[in-house]
Amino acid sequence: MDSGRPSAITSGYSVAQLWERNAPLTAEQQNVVDLLSQPCSRWPFQEVEESLDESVSGQVEESKKGNGGVDISLMDAAKFSNSEEFYKWFSEAEAMYLSEKESKFKEYEDGLSEHSQSISSILHCIDGAFKQFESLKMQQLNVRSKTATIQSTCDRLSKEGEQLEEFANQLKSKLSFFDDLHRLGNEISLEGGNRGSADGFIESMAKIDECVAYLQSNPQYADSAAYLTKFRSLQHKAMSSVKQFVSSAFAKATSEAQKARAGQGQGAAVEATLLYVKFKAAVPDIHKVIEAIQSRLSSQHYSRLMHDLQGYYAEKRIELLSDIVEEQLYNYQSSNDLPMLTRLGCAYLVQVTQTEYQLFQHFFPASDVVALSQVVDPLCTILYDILRPYFINVKSITSLCQIINILKVEILDEQFQDKEEALASMRPIMEQIVADVQGRLVYAMQHFIRDEVTLYIPSSPEDLLPQSEQANSDNAEGGESSKEGESESDQGNGHEDQGQDKHFSRLYPPVQNTLLCLSKTYGCLEAKTFGGLAQETIQNCTDSCVQASQEIAKSVGLLDSQLFLIQNLLALREQLGMFDVDFGSDEMELDFTHMRDHLRRILRGESSLFAVGASNAVFQLMNTVRPRVHKMHVDSKKDLEKRLKASCESYIMAVTKLAVDPMLSFITKVTATKVANTKKPLKDHAFATPSRLVEIVKTVAEALESNLPEAIRKMKVYVNSPNTQTVLFKPIKSNIAEAHGQIARLLETEYDAETIQMVPLTPPQRLMAILDALS
Repeated sequence: MDSGRPSAITSGYSVAQLWERNAPLTAEQQNVVDLLSQPCSRWPFQEVEESLDESVSGQVEESKKGNGGVDISLMDAAKFSNSEEFYKWFSEAEAMYLSEKESKFKEYEDGLSEHSQSISSILHCIDGAFKQFESLKMQQLNVRSKTATIQSTCDRLSKEGEQLEEFANQLKSKLSFFDDLHRLGNEISLEGGNRGSADGFIESMAKIDECVAYLQSNPQYADSAAYLTKFRSLQHKAMSSVKQFVSSAFAKATSEAQKARAGQGQGAAVEATLLYVKFKAAVPDIHKVIEAIQSRLSSQHYSRLMHDLQGYYAEKRIELLSDIVEEQLYNYQSSNDLPMLTRLGCAYLVQVTQTEYQLFQHFFPASDVVALSQVVDPLCTILYDILRPYFINVKSITSLCQIINILKVEILDEQFQDKEEALASMRPIMEQIVADVQGRLVYAMQHFIRDEVTLYIPSSPEDLLPQSEQANSDNAEGGESSKEGESESDQGNGHEDQGQDKHFSRLYPPVQNTLLCLSKTYGCLEAKTFGGLAQETIQNCTDSCVQASQEIAKSVGLLDSQLFLIQNLLALREQLGMFDVDFGSDEMELDFTHMRDHLRRILRGESSLFAVGASNAVFQLMNTVRPRVHKMHVDSKKDLEKRLKASCESYIMAVTKLAVDPMLSFITKVTATKVANTKKPLKDHAFATPSRLVEIVKTVAEALESNLPEAIRKMKVYVNSPNTQTVLFKPIKSNIAEAHGQIARLLETEYDAETIQMVPLTPPQRLMAILDALS
């Protein structure tokens, strides 16, 4: 087979060479062949060529075997005589080549067919697997949906179970309010009296209050009204037990304190320790119950219970303290000095009240301090009962004012200022004591004003006049004191005080009494009360001064009466400036003057008192003729100023007339003559002759030298103030100067020069010098 292959190859080469010689290829064809030879040089053509060589060699061997080992066809084929043979050989070779090639591909095709069948079976299995997978997927989805349904159902059942459990708990908690009735009733029965504890009572009250509140807020439940009634009854029973428990504790503390006090000394420190420390230590847990009650004071029942407990506490404290306080106050009473008794008694009660306040705050921390008055009022009443008989018998205004100052300034203002809350319960009793003393003071003032001002009767009018020598010495001392006051303030103040005292002693006694009474009581009474009393007192004092001046005018003279009235009214007005009150009051009075005619008709018989119907006199009097009500404002200070002004004006006019009355009469006549328009010259009238005018001028000159200085001296005796003297004398000087000026003008206009020289009219400069010397 190997030997046949080279011959075939050689034959092929020969054919190729022959082909090349016989049919040469062009360059273009050669390029195409090269292009075709490139892919043919690669696999699978090499394998095909090898397989083709093998198949050819096999066929040659078979042909050799069949033909005696000689390949005739190939041998014959190797020799071509013409192109047809070549083409034939080529077609055969090509067919052989193709058959050889197709067998390989058939085998490959058969292999592929087998692979295709295997793949088809695999695909079939895969399709079955996909179908089973889809079926399994559907089953999974079904299971998942069923699982979700089961889970949601479980969740729902779980929630329903929780809701049912919660509902059961709520139902159980609601039913517990009804079930606790019997249990709480047994507990209250066991805790009744002194057998209970503070914590047990607090828990029981809290639970009962909770049950009552729940039943009140849920009236729709069956038998809620019946259970509410039972719980309220149980609540009252619990309150009664609490009240008994607390009362027993306070009673026990009181008993222990009394026993301890009876077995020890009576010192103040020991008593304080026994009465307060021992009492507090005897009931250590009681404040817990009281705090629980105070937290429920919004309820009326607990508020009443707290009031009862505070009342019982006050009763026990009074039982423990009353004897001690009374004994201590009666010990102070032995001094028999009302101001000292008032100071000591009030100071002791202030101390007791402060200690009671601390103890009260220990047991009732959140309660109003006013409740402490149940303890403090009876203790203060002991002092009130001791003091009242004393100040009722006191008639002295000074003593009563001293007591009021002690109570208001030393006690209410000073001691109560920093301890207002602690002593608040004591204030009403102290204010009541002050009010009673003030009432007594008002009564004493009214009697004093009535006896020493309104009804005062001097022994004789002459005794009311100041002595001239004493007045002159007083003026000298006053002048010296004023000069010394300019040089040395301390000595000057002393002399001024002495001058004021001497001036005050020369006043009319009702004026002195009025000023003393008002100065002492100012600040001791309420402003409105003091204003009313002051208004009445000043009015009575003014009337008394006016009456006294009238008596002096009758017995001594007009000038003295006027100066006396000016002196006292002026002093009274000056002293009223230090009282910051209203001296006015509104008064109402009934006016019956218009009823006179109707009464006259009744007396004359024109109207019958026994007539029936509208013609009855009494009926007409009540319906048609009613009394009139007049309202008026009375101000005693303004009335005083009016009377003082009128007195000063009357005094000025009186002194003016005393000095220049002839001139004033002459001027009046001259004015009347001019008004009558008489053509007769003035100097021809009888009252205006030169001789008459000379007489008038001389008379006035004599009055200026004698009467006027005497009047001014009296004025200085009565009026010590230089300013007041100037105020009074200035219009007098003006009136005198005006009168001389009018006379001078009449001389110039109505008289000749001879008459002017004859009339000795004082020149203005000399007149002013005389008047200035008098001032």
